[in-house]
Amino acid sequence: MTYFTNTAVNIEGNRKLRTPQIEAYIKIREFFSDPEHREALVILPTGTGKSGLISIAPYGVSQKRVLIITPGLVTKDSIRKTQEVLEDNFWINYDIVFSSKDIPVVSEYTPDISSEHLEQSHIIFSNIQRISGNRKSALINRVPEDFFDFIIVDEAHHAPAQSWRDALKYFSKAKVLHVTGTPYRGDAQEIPGEIIHETPLSEVMRAKYVKWLRKETVNAHELYFTTPDIPNKKLTKEDILEFKDKEWIEKSIALSPECSNDVIEHSILKLNILKEASPKVPHKILAVGCSITHAEDLAKWYEAKGLRVVIIHSEMDDEVKADAFLNIENHNADVVISVNMLMEGYDHKYLSILAIFRPYRSLNAFAQVVGRILRAIPENEITAFEIDNNGIVIFHEEIGLNPMWEKFQSEVDRAKRTINREYTFTDDYYRERENFLAGVASDGAYVSDQDSYLEDVDFNSLFEEKRAEINKKVDEQLEIFRKASLDAGLTLPDDTLKLFKRDLIEQESRKAAGEIDQDLVEKRPHLARKKMREILTAKIKEEASNLLIINGLDEKGQELQPIFSPHLRNLQTTDANDAIIVKFILGKLYRQFGPVKDRDNQTLQNSINSIPEILAEVSRMLK
Repeated sequence: MTYFTNTAVNIEGNRKLRTPQIEAYIKIREFFSDPEHREALVILPTGTGKSGLISIAPYGVSQKRVLIITPGLVTKDSIRKTQEVLEDNFWINYDIVFSSKDIPVVSEYTPDISSEHLEQSHIIFSNIQRISGNRKSALINRVPEDFFDFIIVDEAHHAPAQSWRDALKYFSKAKVLHVTGTPYRGDAQEIPGEIIHETPLSEVMRAKYVKWLRKETVNAHELYFTTPDIPNKKLTKEDILEFKDKEWIEKSIALSPECSNDVIEHSILKLNILKEASPKVPHKILAVGCSITHAEDLAKWYEAKGLRVVIIHSEMDDEVKADAFLNIENHNADVVISVNMLMEGYDHKYLSILAIFRPYRSLNAFAQVVGRILRAIPENEITAFEIDNNGIVIFHEEIGLNPMWEKFQSEVDRAKRTINREYTFTDDYYRERENFLAGVASDGAYVSDQDSYLEDVDFNSLFEEKRAEINKKVDEQLEIFRKASLDAGLTLPDDTLKLFKRDLIEQESRKAAGEIDQDLVEKRPHLARKKMREILTAKIKEEASNLLIINGLDEKGQELQPIFSPHLRNLQTTDANDAIIVKFILGKLYRQFGPVKDRDNQTLQNSINSIPEILAEVSRMLK
């Protein structure tokens, strides 16, 4: 079976694919072209096209069948959605193959699938539970060891390590690709495989592939605690710290109805602002609770304020869960409350506000839940990117999540993949919290802090500026209309003016649909070359910017000229820092690979691969 090596595909020059997908694909194909290379890891942020990458990765790599292993049902459904449905088929919609006859044969592994169907399939996908184990129906007990040439493990760190290790041990001759959006394991084990490509979240955020991300914390001017140890006495935080630890305080505040309501009210305020600025987009709040009982209380509190709520948790029956997801998809909810359920694989793009009502210790869990609001809403649906694709994370200042936000924000020390054991909250713990946690009274809630994921771009300001710009234009048009009506002797009711204003907002600000599709007639290597040149240019600029930020230097500052003037001709004292570093990198690449216009595709790829080494040299020069 040579389908993946013989089928003509359009990948490198494909305008519908995103740059991180193409760059990762090129790295995958290059890595596995060496027979000695057996296991690789690609890190692609949530919302950047991970399922699409999995769909193109086998081409030019796999000599026969491909197995895709997913950790759970939701992730498996995401893969199925990408690959199975003909009318929404990724390979056709994204012009990967040239004819519907070239679509690979895809099968989900189920215990009742026939051996004939397994033999005829190009791709087989399944969650890990059906692949390994002692059951006769497990996939490893139905096919020979050399049945697959290429195995893709999607989000391996969300499945028990031993389960997929057993599968890889059985199919030991196969090449293995691990793909993840959040490179932190939940069980203190490292994710396996050599990292061959990582797209930083900051990069895809700048490119607008995902939502922008900002954070607001809520606090109170006064917090008072009452404890079972000292009943009937109000204690301050400082009083409590004399005999209780910080973790105890964080849990008490997280589970406090008063503090929760402060966060609830602020999240509703932000949702109302969002809906007013962009009334046609069905934005929603994702609220994360500690336990099922806690989630039910959160639902009660949100509903008391007039919002429609759907709860999702892992203990639900499949039928009830399916109904809940359907209500979310049909926009019959303003708030989705989750308890350890909406993790990898769920991609409802209208989750725009994340309200967190629990502390976290593990970066893995925190990154997963933040990832649920990162998926961007398509350009043809939105009022303005700055408004509709500007996600916001809200939590109480005193539940200890600011250090977690800072770790997530910094993208530092990922390679170490250090994991802390996550907090566990049971329903019994929540119900009986008054016996061992403090009651908390909150007085005078206020926004205590605002932050933007990118240090050099303030997404909060961009949101407010865009909203003000839209409102100003609409108000001007509304005033002209109102004046014309009065001149004509008409007095319009407020309701009519309100509806007219809403239509004006949409008319004024809704952006045009995306780019025009290009007809696909033949494979065009020159497009691949053009795309790789674009990747090279963008990569140099992005990495230069990141390096300056990491070293605390202003991109448009002018202090680097003395350091680099011995190495670069004609540097001016007015040259900006980022321009100097870009010139230095380009010069190093020119000396090594010659002019960009003369580089073939392989040399362009080698140029891209050399950037990290040059950056390390620049970093040493900045010390």
